[in-house]
Amino acid sequence: MGGLGRALLNNWWLKLLSLALAYALWSLVTQAPTIDVDISVPLELRNLAPDLQVAGGLTTRARLHLRGSESLLRELGSNDLGLVVDLQGFGAGRHRFQLTAKNVELPPGIEVVGVTPAEVWLELVPAEAASAP
Repeated sequence: MGGLGRALLNNWWLKLLSLALAYALWSLVTQAPTIDVDISVPLELRNLAPDLQVAGGLTTRARLHLRGSESLLRELGSNDLGLVVDLQGFGAGRHRFQLTAKNVELPPGIEVVGVTPAEVWLELVPAEAASAP
């Protein structure tokens, strides 16, 4: 074994320990702090049957409580998020929809902590009944 091999293998455990400490210090310095923010987003209704309409007042916005890195949340706008209510398979009548993290479309690295309101009620009526005077 040459001089270089001896130099690399001499005190190998100290070299490995210093490499691990350097990595730990680097990850602490580069890790962005996690913050919480509230943001108002539009409520989007999807898959509404063509023969139905929503009657009465509709909550059009909701407030999301989000958690993530400061850099991700700083660049995030309300247009980057979506709060979706899927109306697939719902007929005429009054329906309650829970608003949870499953309803939110958001970029990776961001967590939904809460949604306000937690539920919405929608009255679905036949399209011609909603337009009648």
